[in-house]
This record gives sequence, C-alpha cells and structure tokens, in this order.
Amino acid sequence: MFDSDKYSSLLSQYQPRIIKNEDENERFLEIVESLLSRKNLTPEEDTLLELLVKLIEDFEEKHYQIVTGHL
Repeated sequence: MFDSDKYSSLLSQYQPRIIKNEDENERFLEIVESLLSRKNLTPEEDTLLELLVKLIEDFEEKHYQIVTGHL
C-alpha cells in the first residue's frame, strides 16, 4: 500500500525537480544508483525512482542528442 506521508518525506529529502545542469543530473544519477542497489524498494521509493529516471531521461534527451547521418 502506498503511503503518501512516506512519499512526501522522500520528496522533501531528495527534492526532485527539472534538471537544469550537469551537476544536478549527476546528483540525481547517484540517488538512482543508490536506490537501484537496494533490495525490496518500498512503493514510495519505487515511485521516487520512476520520477528521477524520467527527469534524467528528459535532461539527457535534450543535452545529449545523438546525431545520425549518412557517412
């Protein structure tokens, strides 16, 4: 069962937000790695993980665009 109070506490602790620079991206990547290294995440931790991964993906898609072309 999802506990909103626990999730609020996690949000307060980690303060996820739109990533605007490489330092913020690195910080959130470290948090994701920490969460992934744990076994049996709580539903609240899993939700935080999903949010952080989405924020990182959005940042990296904007800043690390893969250029494709014909050789």
